[in-house]
Amino acid sequence: MKPTLNVMIAPVGRAPYDKTLAADEHGGFLRALQSCVGGHIEPMDYLFDDAPAVYCNAEGKIGSSLFEANRAVYATREMAEAGYASPSDPDRAVVEGELFDVVFGDMVCVGFDAETGESRDVTEAECARVVERFASPDSIGSGRREVLRILLGGESR
Repeated sequence: MKPTLNVMIAPVGRAPYDKTLAADEHGGFLRALQSCVGGHIEPMDYLFDDAPAVYCNAEGKIGSSLFEANRAVYATREMAEAGYASPSDPDRAVVEGELFDVVFGDMVCVGFDAETGESRDVTEAECARVVERFASPDSIGSGRREVLRILLGGESR
């Protein structure tokens, strides 16, 4: 087993960056991935269809403060075509561009080998996808902006 794993971190309030994780004494990376998000991990497979796989803190779906709001996730065309349920009306599919989720806390993005079910180094193409989606100033502030909008009862985006 490889002793390191290259990942991308999408932190609260900052642009994504790459990081190398060390395997634990058993050759696994679960503890290191959990350390990246500050607790138990939860997959967010709807973001990139596992290319790369994205994990947040399992409690990062709840959020405890505005300052932990990371990124807003807006529905893509693929999500709409796949029939993902709208968070605002579960009886209909999302519409492209509709607010789908707000992630709280840091996210970790890692390569995923579907054949083995194992994590692998994130590829350059996967890193580019993470940067494209999460590095712009608009994306970096999107989580806080959407939480404030929801609290104040305003329109999305």
